[in-house]
Amino acid sequence: MSSPSETGSHPQRPVQSPTHSPATAPAGQDAGARHLNGTAMLGSFLLTAIFDVGVTIAVFQIAENNGASTQLAFVLSGIGPIIMMVITWIRARKMSGASLVILLWVLLSAAVAYIGSGDDRLLLVKDSAVTGGFGLACLVSIFFPKPIMFYFGAKFATDGTRAGLDYWYGLWQYPQFRHVQYKLNYVWAVAFILEAITRIVFAYTTSFSTAFTVSNILPIIVLAGLITYTITVGKKSQKAGDARRAAAVEKAA
Repeated sequence: MSSPSETGSHPQRPVQSPTHSPATAPAGQDAGARHLNGTAMLGSFLLTAIFDVGVTIAVFQIAENNGASTQLAFVLSGIGPIIMMVITWIRARKMSGASLVILLWVLLSAAVAYIGSGDDRLLLVKDSAVTGGFGLACLVSIFFPKPIMFYFGAKFATDGTRAGLDYWYGLWQYPQFRHVQYKLNYVWAVAFILEAITRIVFAYTTSFSTAFTVSNILPIIVLAGLITYTITVGKKSQKAGDARRAAAVEKAA
């Protein structure tokens, strides 16, 4: 499987330019085009926390406490991401790609819940099928117009408004931006696949208590590392973009 190139040679659909080019827009207009003010982004993050996470967990617990099977509880909990997709559509008239991925994650968890509940070791590695499956989905997504991590960026790096999302989608025309998105996508994919393999190996080669500890701690460590890496890469990419814009403005002047 080939790696992304600096020139963005992956399969992709034509994209429309943002209203203001990041390389040429005046500073005031460029800042307005981003629509990334702290208050708006906090509101978008809270909506995500409430519906994609909070409602999902709450519905699962309520359903299971009222006698629903684990599988049915997982399916019902998908109402959270569905609500978030509707909210995104109302706010920006765009589908929430990240909410769709989260919904697929929930449904995959429901399917995995059917796997051999009588085997203690298998119970430990069931979640690996979800994280490993997500990693594989990230790899497969490189053959689609945009990789999965691009949609997570649209969700967490913008305020969720139409203007903010249009700006984010417009950035896709730039090779450097595409390169970063594919880079992040590969790193998340490989990390989740390796995490899943590691948990499976520990489950069947060590004591149950050791495997149980690894199965609960490793995902947290991996996720924390990925988030830190993503933020670091994002900041470096933003600084590089700002430098290119400043150079373009200075050259034009």
